[in-house]
Amino acid sequence: MSLSSSLYTGTSGLTNMGNAMQVVGNNISNVNTVGFKKGRSTFADTLSESIATQAGADQVGRGMAMGSVDQSFGQGSFESTSNSTDLSIGGDGFFVMRWSDSEEMYYTRAGNFRFDKAGQLVNPQGYIVQGWEIDSKTGDDTGAIKDIVLGAFSSPPKKSEEITVITNLEASAESKAVVLSNLWDASAEEYIEAGKYNYQTSVKVYDSLGSTHDITIHYDKKKDTEWEYTITCNPEEDKRDLVRGTTSQGLLARGTITYSQDNGNIVNFTMSKMTGRIGNVQNQGLNTADTTHFTVENLDAMELDGYNFNFEFNGTEWEWKDIDEDGTNGDIDDLPVNYKSAEILYSDAENIEIALNGEDKNADLKIKLDEAAGSTEALSFDVSSKDKLHVQGLTNNFYTGDTANGNSSFEINAPGVMTVDSKDVGMTWYPQEEKWRWSNPEVAKDNGTLISGMNYSNFVAVDPDEGGDGTWDFTNNPEKPYSDPADEIRVTDASVMTKYSNIQVQYGDPGTGNQWNWDTPVKDADFTALATPSWAAPFDSPSLSGIDNGITSGNAFDAAGSYQLTYTNGTPSTWTSTGATAAAIVSGDDSGVTFELANGTQSMYSFGSKLGADQDGGTIEFTITPSAPEQYPDADLKTGSVAGTDLDDMMIDFNGDATDDLTFDMAEGVFSPGETFVFNVDPDAPPAEYASATLKGDSESATIDLDGSASDATDDDIVFNFDEALTSGPSSDSYADRSEIKFDIEGSAAWEEIPKDTIKKDGVYSFSADFLGGDNDSTKMDIVFDIGTRFDGTSWINDSMSSTQFAKSSSTTFQTADGYSSGDLQEVDVSLDGVMTGIFSNGESTPLFRVGLAKFFNNQGLSNSGSNLFRETTDSGEAITNRPGDNGLGTISSNSLEMSNVDISEEFVKMISTQRGFQANSKTITTTDDMMSTVIQMKR
Repeated sequence: MSLSSSLYTGTSGLTNMGNAMQVVGNNISNVNTVGFKKGRSTFADTLSESIATQAGADQVGRGMAMGSVDQSFGQGSFESTSNSTDLSIGGDGFFVMRWSDSEEMYYTRAGNFRFDKAGQLVNPQGYIVQGWEIDSKTGDDTGAIKDIVLGAFSSPPKKSEEITVITNLEASAESKAVVLSNLWDASAEEYIEAGKYNYQTSVKVYDSLGSTHDITIHYDKKKDTEWEYTITCNPEEDKRDLVRGTTSQGLLARGTITYSQDNGNIVNFTMSKMTGRIGNVQNQGLNTADTTHFTVENLDAMELDGYNFNFEFNGTEWEWKDIDEDGTNGDIDDLPVNYKSAEILYSDAENIEIALNGEDKNADLKIKLDEAAGSTEALSFDVSSKDKLHVQGLTNNFYTGDTANGNSSFEINAPGVMTVDSKDVGMTWYPQEEKWRWSNPEVAKDNGTLISGMNYSNFVAVDPDEGGDGTWDFTNNPEKPYSDPADEIRVTDASVMTKYSNIQVQYGDPGTGNQWNWDTPVKDADFTALATPSWAAPFDSPSLSGIDNGITSGNAFDAAGSYQLTYTNGTPSTWTSTGATAAAIVSGDDSGVTFELANGTQSMYSFGSKLGADQDGGTIEFTITPSAPEQYPDADLKTGSVAGTDLDDMMIDFNGDATDDLTFDMAEGVFSPGETFVFNVDPDAPPAEYASATLKGDSESATIDLDGSASDATDDDIVFNFDEALTSGPSSDSYADRSEIKFDIEGSAAWEEIPKDTIKKDGVYSFSADFLGGDNDSTKMDIVFDIGTRFDGTSWINDSMSSTQFAKSSSTTFQTADGYSSGDLQEVDVSLDGVMTGIFSNGESTPLFRVGLAKFFNNQGLSNSGSNLFRETTDSGEAITNRPGDNGLGTISSNSLEMSNVDISEEFVKMISTQRGFQANSKTITTTDDMMSTVIQMKR
């Protein structure tokens, strides 16, 4: 019995030693297998047999069995390769694989992957590597783990969304343009003439199809530390519908950059966008200017400016807004000037189609809203003609007096406030008052302020006009002042009343009958004759210093007449009044004479040398005749009748062209001789289009606050500067030294300033471009313009690298633009965290997928499926999938493979020991066989 058991014990040893040799052989055969994990065999004894011994029952072993065959998942060595899709795991984890015809997942350490013809990342057996798709914009994983499949081996183009232009602008530069954007001309060979700006730089951007376009920024010094810039493109590439066919094509945006005087860094930054033919878009409701899209179907129908297109939605359709509040929508008073025949052809909650000329019944302008309008929604906008659409400035400047002959220059600091045209804007310098006043008489007439300050004596309780109501009609008829035949003050030609003047007239002249006469102060012009003294030498020699006119005050009307003063030499010498008009001699001698005029004013003549016997009987003769106000020296004052019966009416011809410009229709018999009538001609009214404008200044400059903002920081919209100071002071001739400036304002509603508090992206301005011309702004590009500063809600914060104004030549420090053209995939790169990035021929690197890894709580429980693959089992536990480097998973190395972890020397040692064990077990069997033969021979 024991001999048979010994035989079977030896047999178990042979069998299991053979199995162990199989493990060793498998390890050795896979010594070069990628990702192979070596096996290890362990032995265990079998159930023992009990035998009787002197000590009692003991056990004798029955042989051995394989205890287990384990796999070692230790890290194998890495081998470098030239294939970027050869991946290895540094640390714990397995690649996740799927067979294309099954949903079952497999796991491997062998990372020898490649892309097949379908773009799938597979192992040599065709199992597909699993991972997460990556959002190329955010870099975040999207969705669940899936097959890594490249849908295309090319990169689609990406339109540019941001340009960065960091410049230094020379601090000592001089301004070369009044308004830089005004110089742009899309129809010219050179869009902005060279030499009219300080610096320019260009950067290349991409549209959504991958085509490239140059964005050019021009810079010009405005003043001190303020610069203006324009952002432009090639006009032929500008497909924005609202600038099509205009000289503004290619002009995208403009603005100003203000630097610190102390350190040259940015302290303020502005931007205005070019809106084109439609501007000043205002929405009240669900839509905004950005969600309202305009398409011009007929450019010829928009030849003229049209302000205040106003619409409102009634819940079903759009209709003209009742601007004049007469209860009727869309009558002629509700339509813009120049477009009185405009008509809404069709509308619904999202669309408006307008015929601008109202004749051909074709839609000239279409409006598309992104959001359906609500029942209270309103929309308004302005239409600009195509001529000089972008220009905001002054033209036709005309200077007289001290402002002429090249003495004047002007600067425009806020062109954005010039939204409408205004013609013949006038302003006048009054040197004696040292004051600037507007000179816009037509506007003052319309405002009812051209004639003001009326004051008349001796008839306070008497009605001065024919209306009988005690007032002048212009105060009761402000809508049509000085023009209606019923008005007692009528202005026939306001254009000649360009200067402020206080005018005084007096009624009654005993010599010629009752009539109106000038009642102005005595001045040189009132002396119609000043006779040469009628005495002889030596007073006609150069030793005589001359005769000084001492008549410096008084009223010409009251002092009118012919005067003669006669000298009598004697002891003492005396003077007598011998003229037609008596003058009372106050005092006189051989040095001069003091006399009193007819109006009671004392005046004097003095001589440089004393008179003597030769001058005895000599005379001084002069005549005082009332003359027109010095502001209107050619004016003619007439008395007559307007209605044919009233002989007290007064007419004034201001420019001497024999045409009455101003008429006062007085009540007959009200005025008596000696009574005065005073009024002001006051053309001091701002232009009608800029009613809030203010004017101030001195002899060196004049400043206009065109929009009436009245802030010290923003009230210098237009500034006129004078190289030589204008004549000023009380000694100046208040008429001859008066200076005038006339100009036209070229306005535009096509510029819209972007408020700082509406900046949408990271506190940086954006401008818009369209290089493709899609419908409803579908191809519009919003491009961030980064100059190295950002608005934090309160102030501008400069980046570490930002634009500057230093005392060195203007230059571009750094510039770049995002976006790119289409490209072909050249290679892929896999990072440590498993991100697979495509490297394309356009130079772009785009994250595509993230390779997934899995781990198990019990790697020994995995089932070996061949081809270096393992399967999940109950013993292994469920796979835990995550990103490489997370949750205890290893990282990934590209261009390398993990080799087998088999140690060949170790396996040879195991082979020898296994062989010896096998030999020893075979000896047990042969020895037992010999023993059994001896037992059998005992019977013989």
